[in-house]
Amino acid sequence: MSDHGTDAAGWDGLCRQCGLCCFEKLEDGRGKIIYTGTACRYLDVITRRCKIFERRFEINPHCVKLTEELVPQLNWLPPDCGYRPPPEKFTRKSCRERRKRGGRR
Repeated sequence: MSDHGTDAAGWDGLCRQCGLCCFEKLEDGRGKIIYTGTACRYLDVITRRCKIFERRFEINPHCVKLTEELVPQLNWLPPDCGYRPPPEKFTRKSCRERRKRGGRR
């Protein structure tokens, strides 16, 4: 794994415990994700923690194993999900770079 650490504990430690990935979701015709009020039976809705976290994939075959490769493909994870890489920072081009492209002088 890249910036997130090399072990499963480091990766799992990125979770912000919002619990949104543990709720049933619907997708409308425009691709907008709507989170329902129906949580996975193993989610403690008060603490937002999985009651079977260590064995979740073994006990619940519907639990999606989030990986660095899979996360960018999932449109249902919230934008601020801890598993998502930080957004690219805006960088300002220097005057010299703008001139090369025909920008203002």
